[in-house]
Amino acid sequence: MISSTQASAIDLYRSQTQASTTDNTEDTQRSKSNKVPVAETTDKLSINKVSISDAAHIAAKNPHNTSSTNYYRQFMPTYEGFSVANIAAGVANPSLESFSAGKDFSQVAEDARTSLDKNYQRLYAIGKPFSLGNARAEDVNSLLGELDRRALYAVSSNKDGLFTADEQAIARSKMSQQQGLAMGLYSGPSSEQSKFVDPYFGDNVQKYKAGIQFLEGVSNEEKAGSIEFALQRAHLQDAYERGSLEQGAIAEDFTTDHPLVLLILAARDSVKDDFQRGYSEGLITTAEDLKKQTWFEDYQDLLASAIENTQFLYLPTSTTT
Repeated sequence: MISSTQASAIDLYRSQTQASTTDNTEDTQRSKSNKVPVAETTDKLSINKVSISDAAHIAAKNPHNTSSTNYYRQFMPTYEGFSVANIAAGVANPSLESFSAGKDFSQVAEDARTSLDKNYQRLYAIGKPFSLGNARAEDVNSLLGELDRRALYAVSSNKDGLFTADEQAIARSKMSQQQGLAMGLYSGPSSEQSKFVDPYFGDNVQKYKAGIQFLEGVSNEEKAGSIEFALQRAHLQDAYERGSLEQGAIAEDFTTDHPLVLLILAARDSVKDDFQRGYSEGLITTAEDLKKQTWFEDYQDLLASAIENTQFLYLPTSTTT
């Protein structure tokens, strides 16, 4: 039997993703957003300017066509000539930096911008101009497929103001797909769902554990700056510990020193016996969204310092320069 706390962790993941991801139909994933402008001429683009550092070349030589990468790639279809291997590899290994290795975060964002512009042009050239309003899964995956998890976060967080709101949303959708697949929750075109096997055989406690382990592997930039990361990390740990207790099992120690995660855990624990106050409303992606939650209202005054301490913990040099 699944407790309300356990169910809420899965529900949180689904509510966060459904509000920001593309819809799955038989062969397409369609967005509720409008068009993303497409470059029309090659002379407006710097198609071949993606810089590849020595570290990236080394990372690129690591085994990339692993069985897990190939397995997850089938749930991320692309057009011929495009690759989604970097995103697929990030399901089993979100720390893999096949695109962003050796680069500071601003360079990652700049190169991600160039990659997107190049792929807009490539899609246009094959008669598939990118329009988010009626984008298929192939369109989205072909556009973003070169990016690793760290680069996807650069897009989703609009690093240096280089990305449109629509681009941020579709990058977030790919990040959610990675996490969902890692947790044994299918995410992808419905036409491919029959090929998916839940590695945890419906055991939600093991899914929560997998979610924690996945999030522990993301970049320091994501840990330092993402409210979504902190919210997911806190809910998954709470659900995992409570679920293990209900199963009569000893939970592994996933104690974290992440200041914002600890604050959210404290806030959630304070309303654990109050169903109405414990309910979350809307998509929570910013500090302002977090402040609007009734379960967080007694902790609002501590939020700014928790965010600052989190940034210092994971990106100490960036907070002092």
